[in-house]
Amino acid sequence: MVVYVVGVGPGDPEYLTLKGYKAIRDSRVIVGWKSVIDRFSQILNGKEVIVLNYKNETEQLAKAIEMGKTENIAILNHGDPSVSDWQFVEKIRNLCADKGVKIEIISGVSSLNIALAKLGLDMNFVGFVTLHARGDNYRMLNDIINILKMNRVAIVIPEPYRDGPQRLAKFLYERNVNCRVIVFEKLTYDDEKVKQYDNLVSLINETYQFSDLVIMAIFLK
Repeated sequence: MVVYVVGVGPGDPEYLTLKGYKAIRDSRVIVGWKSVIDRFSQILNGKEVIVLNYKNETEQLAKAIEMGKTENIAILNHGDPSVSDWQFVEKIRNLCADKGVKIEIISGVSSLNIALAKLGLDMNFVGFVTLHARGDNYRMLNDIINILKMNRVAIVIPEPYRDGPQRLAKFLYERNVNCRVIVFEKLTYDDEKVKQYDNLVSLINETYQFSDLVIMAIFLK
């Protein structure tokens, strides 16, 4: 029996890999956030679905992984489990280790991949930073500056606030970094948006409220 952590892609269900689909097909119990579960409702008929929220996440994960002792469990993870979600995956790893349950990570397509394709960039020419993780975001913010100093494009997942991109722009502006920025929101969704800013001031003054599904490309001028 296995607990699968399945990367289900950035938004469009067609980005689910065949391997991920097979793991879902072969699992009786499906676990995930509502926004992710809803995207795959058509292939979840007849399965027990456990919906996570911030209040019950650990309790529900523990319940599901306990069930993993006797049957396959698929935990659906937005994007790719190895991109920007290491704390969530680490929690699952620890619970599986405590309960003696096998875990398998199934890679998916990340918004990072989609953004690079839209930008026409290769990973070799960028540096990636996520500010979704809990911890020392100040160090991560300084990593962005170091990436830019290396003449690489900084690809950043900002803090998951409505003004996350504006907050990051303000941090860079206060440190005299001269940049242009492209903000991708809800990549591969029907309501995907792309906003371009020729300078940091124009982003700082942006009144639009972003969702938490945002990834930014920052270019040093």
